[in-house]
Amino acid sequence: MKFLKVFFIGFLFWSCQNVDEIKKPDNLIPEQKMVAVLTELNLLNSAKNYNKRILEQTGLQPDTYLYGKFKIDSLQLAESTTYYAKNYDKFESIYKRVQLNLEKLKSKMEVIQKEEQRILDSIQLLERKKDTSAIQTDSSLKNIKRKLIDSLGMAPAKYNIDQ
Repeated sequence: MKFLKVFFIGFLFWSCQNVDEIKKPDNLIPEQKMVAVLTELNLLNSAKNYNKRILEQTGLQPDTYLYGKFKIDSLQLAESTTYYAKNYDKFESIYKRVQLNLEKLKSKMEVIQKEEQRILDSIQLLERKKDTSAIQTDSSLKNIKRKLIDSLGMAPAKYNIDQ
């Protein structure tokens, strides 16, 4: 029994000794750029999940777009992600900044949407006023025509006033 305990403890120490420390890749994406890449990646994934058909219709290929925009490749992104994921504090810091960026973008979008809605409401109000004004103008013209025809002593039925 004692041998089994010693063996188990020895095995535990032996298994903990081989923790591989990941070395820093030569082409590591800097933290600030990684934040921007991951922010954009989240937006692209959201767009794909929201309406994949629009992305297909526009011909936008998210991966190609992302790599071109940030001048990186898939291997560089994978190695950098792995490196940062092994360094929990850095990875957590990066993702907190990504989350903050996404929240800022959301706030900006809400402001833009409210402004767009305000403009649409203003346009609709102007169109309603224009329609009301046109009806009133049309009605006023009909009244003027009636008065003119009456003053000339002509039969109103002979002339179609409601046109």
